[in-house]
Amino acid sequence: MIRRTVKDVKEMRFLLSVILFMSLRLALWAGPGDRGYEFLSLPVSSRVSALGGANVSVQNNDLNMVSQNPSMLSGELNRALAVNYFNHIAGVNYGNVAYSQSIDSVSFWAGCVSYLNYGTFEGYSELGVADGEFSAGDVCVSAIYARKLSRRITAGIAFKPVFSYIESYTSFGFGVDVGANFYDAEHDFSVGLAVKNFGVQIKGYTTDARSSLPWDLQVGLTKRLAHAPFRVSLTMVKLNDWDLGYNRSARLDDDKINLMDEEPEEFKISFGDMLLRHAVVGLEFIPSKNFNLQVSYNHRRRKEFALKESKGASGWAFGANIHVYKLDLGVSYAINAPKGGVFGLSVVTDLDLFK
Repeated sequence: MIRRTVKDVKEMRFLLSVILFMSLRLALWAGPGDRGYEFLSLPVSSRVSALGGANVSVQNNDLNMVSQNPSMLSGELNRALAVNYFNHIAGVNYGNVAYSQSIDSVSFWAGCVSYLNYGTFEGYSELGVADGEFSAGDVCVSAIYARKLSRRITAGIAFKPVFSYIESYTSFGFGVDVGANFYDAEHDFSVGLAVKNFGVQIKGYTTDARSSLPWDLQVGLTKRLAHAPFRVSLTMVKLNDWDLGYNRSARLDDDKINLMDEEPEEFKISFGDMLLRHAVVGLEFIPSKNFNLQVSYNHRRRKEFALKESKGASGWAFGANIHVYKLDLGVSYAINAPKGGVFGLSVVTDLDLFK
């Protein structure tokens, strides 16, 4: 048993080293510049949304978690089917469908199609004359493969062609996710690492200029308490980009402040505040196998969406899952701003149950 554990640790260290090396190389390759296809950073299921929008470590045999970390694929997900829908503000709708299957006892594959519809808009010419309606949307098709490397370690990769359109203008890009997961079933403890959405825009909307995808290095751990029906997750996001002062950066640029000068006091973000912007904390209450509740806090979301005069519950998210008949049903509500939030609905099933 000890020898096996040491082997697991060595394999995990090797995987982490490889992924971190790739992350550094990608950071240098991508360089500064605009980010495209930001919809790839949206949570794809009610559970992910309720856990703060990011989680690369929780193990619960949920096909939707594969979108967070491709190494989450396992034999328990053979012939699983998932359908998800989100109703965003201003009539924006987002949904996806995913399916997975085992290749053999240690290899697994899955496919997923995601679609974001921005709605219909009124079009106007440069002279302000109405010239009809137009629509806009994004589509991502994911092909995912995972392999079990040992009793506790799984590695996975996802290939993600991306298509986007605005009126008659189109663009195309390609991204990749790479992940690894360590799971100790005996102690219900897991550690996950994923490099998500690294790639480029191959074809721009109007020019040859290429944007990089919103790539994200994430590390997380999840632990179920030994003597209480609770499971706690901590996920560190955007480890490839320390400065997450979104509003500050925009105002600094607008006010044309020399970044070499001392930063104005109102724009300063303390080390502790910046560190918390990288952290997403999730808590699950699991009284039975057929029912659980989730709650989370996302500090970055709260800082970016809260109003100065009224912060409300911005940054908090809530959700529930229940098993009914042969279906796992999930709902979530993420409070992005004091005046509104995002509602999510998920349905997951095992097609073998319908034989």
